[in-house]
Amino acid sequence: MKVLVGAYSQITNAEPMPVYEQALETVCKPLLTHLHACEDAIMQLSLSIPLLDWLDANHGSINLLISDLAKNGKLEMLTGSFNQSILSLLSPKDRSNQIEMTTTYLRKRFGQRSKTLFSYGQVFNPLYINTANLCFIDSIVISTSSEAGIQQFAEPFIMQEMGKSVSIIPTDDAISTLIGSFARNKIGFGNLVEQIRVYLESKPPFVMAMINLDYLVQGGISAQQTVQLFNLLFGYETCSIEEAYLHNDPPKKGYLQAGWYGNDADKGDLSCINELFVKDESLAYLYGRYTTMVETARLYKKDKDVRKRLEALIQKMSCGTMYVCDANAPMLRSSVRKVFWRYISEADSVLASLKDYSYPVNNDFDHDSLMEYLFIGKYLSCVVDSKGGSLSELTYLPSLYNYGDTFSPLSHFGSTSGNHHQLPPGQKQRLFSDVFLSEQCIMDEYTKRDEQHCLSLGDQVYTLEGVDRRNTEYVATCTTGYSPIIGGILQVTKHFKLRQNTIMVDITLTNIGEEAISCIYGCEIPLSIDSHSFPLSFIQLENKKNLTWDEKEVVLEQVKSLRMYDEPNSTSLTLVGDTRFTLLKEDYSIEIETVLGTETLYQHTLFMASWPLVLASGGEKKVTMGLRIERK
Repeated sequence: MKVLVGAYSQITNAEPMPVYEQALETVCKPLLTHLHACEDAIMQLSLSIPLLDWLDANHGSINLLISDLAKNGKLEMLTGSFNQSILSLLSPKDRSNQIEMTTTYLRKRFGQRSKTLFSYGQVFNPLYINTANLCFIDSIVISTSSEAGIQQFAEPFIMQEMGKSVSIIPTDDAISTLIGSFARNKIGFGNLVEQIRVYLESKPPFVMAMINLDYLVQGGISAQQTVQLFNLLFGYETCSIEEAYLHNDPPKKGYLQAGWYGNDADKGDLSCINELFVKDESLAYLYGRYTTMVETARLYKKDKDVRKRLEALIQKMSCGTMYVCDANAPMLRSSVRKVFWRYISEADSVLASLKDYSYPVNNDFDHDSLMEYLFIGKYLSCVVDSKGGSLSELTYLPSLYNYGDTFSPLSHFGSTSGNHHQLPPGQKQRLFSDVFLSEQCIMDEYTKRDEQHCLSLGDQVYTLEGVDRRNTEYVATCTTGYSPIIGGILQVTKHFKLRQNTIMVDITLTNIGEEAISCIYGCEIPLSIDSHSFPLSFIQLENKKNLTWDEKEVVLEQVKSLRMYDEPNSTSLTLVGDTRFTLLKEDYSIEIETVLGTETLYQHTLFMASWPLVLASGGEKKVTMGLRIERK
């Protein structure tokens, strides 16, 4: 019986500080201290770079302890992707860079050159074999449990791909499943320890107990319980990676297909990471924005310092945490996505400012065969999208904060039951998108899922044309086709005017049918606004007296303008209409169990301005909306 004991944490950048502190006090510190006290124990460890950096800055003694354990041969550090990238989503060059950066980081700090890779998110692709050889990696530790929960390999094996070979060390699915059950409060700690003890006493030939430390924290483990759990595991003669094979015979051969393995992340019915980009429009846009930026930035060859700066930004924006919903729920944390957008916007600004380079203003960022138009001004940058005739991004450049980073994830990622006005899962929410509601629709009951009373043009492809040579004005046009909700056919024309601090949209609705129509027209402006507290408050601006509203969801009539404050970025946003409108406001959030317990994670705030629409044949209605962003 061969026993290997490992542990890993996938805490990401931009996580709340209590996540780091809880991981330190309840698992990392007691585990490493106990390992130091156990004479013959050997352990494999994979800690994320953000966690190691935080320990180095705030608890240097822990990193000194890790270094001491590594030099004494009691601890084997596993390498991985430096920026927690999903390696299969990167180019071969970037895959190698991510691994080499991590390996160098570990060697400089802990005096050990790692030859074993642990894949972030347990995403695997046969392409890793060639990359591992280039980076002098001998083995890969990963779960081989498929989406059906079946462990495909129980013992280490050699995998070959295109003439290159690497040892695959499969983690023990039985133990990983028990740890996952503990995290979800399906079993208590005493039951967990007892079931692991019974399993080990059955003496399976090979055990690679790779313990998810984040799951232990999520399950509410204490420091004493951490010591108790690992004391049980260290009670067996633990081995190093080099001693993993069962005997001296030639190792078995096997082949692990590309897939998303293990139970670290909530995957729903997804079998591979790329399916996420097929089903979730927002994440497809994120990834497309990254790949397009990489291609565009690397076309610039002139200034060496600029190339170096762009390359550093490319490595940082290759982070894959936005695509993974694990115990830390980085996918659902707006702060994690904002870090990505900060790097994207910075790279945009660098490329746009170059006098010896022509930065393309139109691109297919989300690879949907529709061109988007990028505008970069003095204070604002935005992407005008023909889908929905709307804005896919809206970034305030002084703070590099993307207010258009809205998110409505797939249904199995957390719970949206706390939201009154439900959104279609996986659909990107764009700014200044159009909806039409039946006359009988009650605004308190509005939802885009109700297709009997709501016609949403968010997925409609508009004809998009630039108006001026400076690329500051665009006209988007579409025809609704006959709809019983409208009672006829409408042509929608939107004229976007992109200024220094302001987005102006002139909207013209024309009845091109033969019958009179009567319905409600709404213009949605979902904004992701940072705040020290939620619900997000706003001020209704009036001539006589301003009114402050603190409700999570509210419907107001006869609104002329309103203002929101983004305190962390010292920014104010003002939304104005040329005619009074009915305002619907709701904070959209998702509830999910994380390492901090049950969290309600803010995604964005929906502001919808609506007007009654009654038009005779050939009649038209014009409204103008303005959104101004400026320093407080």
